Amino acid sequence: MWTNKQHIMSRLARRTRVIHVDFGLRDPIAYLWSRIRQKGSEAWRLDSAVDGVSKRGDKLWVSGSWAPWGVGRLPRQNRVRDYFSYEHKIARVKRFLTREGIERPIVWVYHPGYGEIVDMLPRRLLVYDCVDDYAAFPEYAADGEWLTRREERLCRMADAVFATSKTLYELRKPLNPHTFLAENVGDAAHFGKAFAEETQVPVEVSALPRPVIAFVGAVSGYKLNIDWMVHAARERPSWTFLLVGPVGMADPETNVQTLKSLPNVRITSIKPYDELPAVLKGVNVTVIPYNINRYTESVFPIKFFEMLATGKPLVISALPSLEAYFDDVLVARDADGFVTACEAALQDTPEQRDARIALAQRNSWEKRVSELSQHVERRLDETA
Repeated sequence: MWTNKQHIMSRLARRTRVIHVDFGLRDPIAYLWSRIRQKGSEAWRLDSAVDGVSKRGDKLWVSGSWAPWGVGRLPRQNRVRDYFSYEHKIARVKRFLTREGIERPIVWVYHPGYGEIVDMLPRRLLVYDCVDDYAAFPEYAADGEWLTRREERLCRMADAVFATSKTLYELRKPLNPHTFLAENVGDAAHFGKAFAEETQVPVEVSALPRPVIAFVGAVSGYKLNIDWMVHAARERPSWTFLLVGPVGMADPETNVQTLKSLPNVRITSIKPYDELPAVLKGVNVTVIPYNINRYTESVFPIKFFEMLATGKPLVISALPSLEAYFDDVLVARDADGFVTACEAALQDTPEQRDARIALAQRNSWEKRVSELSQHVERRLDETA
């Protein structure tokens, strides 16, 4: 599944130069292998090897970096790990900016960990795009206060802050008056292919016993309500429950053993983005059964509008950020209600389907990127 930053930056790269800085830690061998796999001569240029930036499209560059073996096992607040996670990456992209004669770019930050060192980069404008409550991730359980301090500093420094849910907006607005609500939307054209006649359903999906209830995304215990899925699978043994996505992302304690033991449950690894519409064409109902907790109270799932665009009925848990759309989908508030909502979804009508597709088409990335660009241009004028 694509994330917010991929959707936004890929569209901005159609009209302006975008330099994407990879996140995470890669050991030297993994980094070298990623460069070898790159097409063309760019991977072998000396200057590209020095700063780690390589061209991936007409106006898109990607800045990669490496870290010594074992750094990822150090505590997050360890000085060595912190350096390779953030400062090392900034230093490499700064060399590229100097090489290319780029003096004052717009710096667009997604991860609050950069809050301490973003000052290293020259800039015309600093944008913080707040897409998650990162401190609520299980992987940051021991580092929540440390990350929160960095995020607060980043918010105060930024010339503009975008927040993808009302909860995130309300929490960041007191830190910066130039905070704007910019909820996630969906790629309606892409996921609308699930309704296209020419789209072919993969055999492994078409062969599943009907009906098929599908979840697409990270199968992570802090987010996905696995208990609801287990309950529904047991209550409706003739249904198939299909989960498409990586298990345990950001939550290595995720336990899917009970779920995997049920004969009517299928868990498959994440599919390439281009293949998802074909997979979804072959299901009967899509679901987003999230837990309600600190993290999900501030999340606006990108998959919400993506699932609507497929035309398939959608069952969700009562996520605060989606309250404005409760009348457009089926909402479950407990395990039994989840089963009942899935049953109701199987009675879907063409009129309901068309209404969902129309709603998804009104909430497109093209429109959202245009709105974000207008905010950025306004702040450029105001800070000139």
